Amino acid sequence: MMLKSYLPNIHRRYAIAGLAIGLMTALAFWVGESFAGVANAQATIGAADGPLALALGAGPAALALFLVAIGIRNSRLSKQLAHERASVHSLRQAAYHDSLTGLRNRYALSEDVAAFLAADVQDEHVAVMLFDLDRFKSINDTLGHGAGDQVLRVLTRRIERQCGAAQQVYRLGGDEFVVLWKDAPNDAAIGQFCARLADAVFTPVDYGNSHIDTAGSIGVAVMEGDTVTLSDLLKRADLALYRAKEVSGPSHCFYTDSMDSDYRLRRDLEMDMRNGLSDGAFDVDYLPVYGAGSPRPVGFSAHLKWTHPVFGDVAPTLFMAMAEQSGLAVTLGNWMLGRMLGDAASWPSGVEVTVSVSPVQLNTPGFAADVAEALAAAGIAPSRLVCDVLCNAISADNRIALAEIETLRRSGVRIAVSDFSAGVAGLAMTRAHPIDRVRLDIDHIKSIAGEARFSQMLSLFLQLASTVDTPVTLTGVDSRNDLECAISAGAVEVEGCFAGPALSAAEVRELTSVGAAASGDDRMQLAS
Repeated sequence: MMLKSYLPNIHRRYAIAGLAIGLMTALAFWVGESFAGVANAQATIGAADGPLALALGAGPAALALFLVAIGIRNSRLSKQLAHERASVHSLRQAAYHDSLTGLRNRYALSEDVAAFLAADVQDEHVAVMLFDLDRFKSINDTLGHGAGDQVLRVLTRRIERQCGAAQQVYRLGGDEFVVLWKDAPNDAAIGQFCARLADAVFTPVDYGNSHIDTAGSIGVAVMEGDTVTLSDLLKRADLALYRAKEVSGPSHCFYTDSMDSDYRLRRDLEMDMRNGLSDGAFDVDYLPVYGAGSPRPVGFSAHLKWTHPVFGDVAPTLFMAMAEQSGLAVTLGNWMLGRMLGDAASWPSGVEVTVSVSPVQLNTPGFAADVAEALAAAGIAPSRLVCDVLCNAISADNRIALAEIETLRRSGVRIAVSDFSAGVAGLAMTRAHPIDRVRLDIDHIKSIAGEARFSQMLSLFLQLASTVDTPVTLTGVDSRNDLECAISAGAVEVEGCFAGPALSAAEVRELTSVGAAASGDDRMQLAS
């Protein structure tokens, strides 16, 4: 070690070692000869000028060169081995770690779970916690992938700070993370950990001169003695995550066996939806929109209808939620738009048609172009189409949705906003967005004010709408009392089942045809 410290060059060390060994060998030879006697010593001295003396002088040098050659060979082998080890380490790091966050990845998780299962540890309580971010795609689409990467890196550091030695963090890809907790104490402790994790992780992330809001949910699958694969664990955690997302705000949920049967039913219904488009299971019904006190409808609101071969009519709130989660919302929306505009082509040119637009459709680049194409194919003037969007779909940071809305408005299509969070300020806030009217649901107002103060609250909303010059269509007007309250409060347009159920396309043609005024009077007479 001392020689290595003073002579770091391996070639010099081998050369010096060779010289030392050669010199010691020669010295040993001379010492041995000196003890052999005077006669031998005389012979040795006589031979000092002969071949033996030459051999004794050249031997150390030859040995030194030999050892230097060995040193060079060993040095090359050592460097090659070190390079190969570094390459193997680098490849293993790349194969088992995420390049963006440095966390272990899905392959590492699979290997770790397989090793645990191979150990056949029956007493350990192992929890897999799967979570992802809400609206992460929107962050990438509106702020750029740099913002998304920054969010993922910050969240990684937050997660690691919350985890101890028994909890290993993995990134599966995209915005999906997994925490594997071996020998977790019990479900209560896991639930407490998830709550702390959500509170610490899902907070705003600084980016540039602003911040990015984050939110998400956690699905938990616990393996306790039963032998399952990683795929089974992740599937269970994913089902629990799906259930957790049904709760507003950050939350966590544990997997139960009933979730699997619910998942199979939902999967079957999604397949039935796909088949229903080609099998004629979908149709469009229309609710008339009346000017308050007018006997004739000024427009119609389209509603998608699905008649399932086994379950009958399925509530739109149920199948549209599944369509948005499964990616069918765009397909269903485009089909409905084409069907609805085709029906409206046979109505009088002054009659409007209103269609609800899914947030998924609105956040799909090119949606406005699809609408323009459908209008052209049906020969409908853009001014006759009203696209009804949810209030939270046009937030200031949703650049894609705002761009699509602005393109629609420039083409002549009108935009209505609905589903307010029931705050009086919500109506005034809409003026900051490019909209043409507000669709206000009576049931929302009732849920806030109650029956006793319903009329006063309704009047307040309509007065505020008039102050900020925002036209309002009252929806959900389903009874004679609702209609009377709407008219007395000063409503201009009303929509609902107060004059009967929704109409088919053929019934709309009959109602709007020339000479059908009596039919319209009959429907309005129900509320008179």
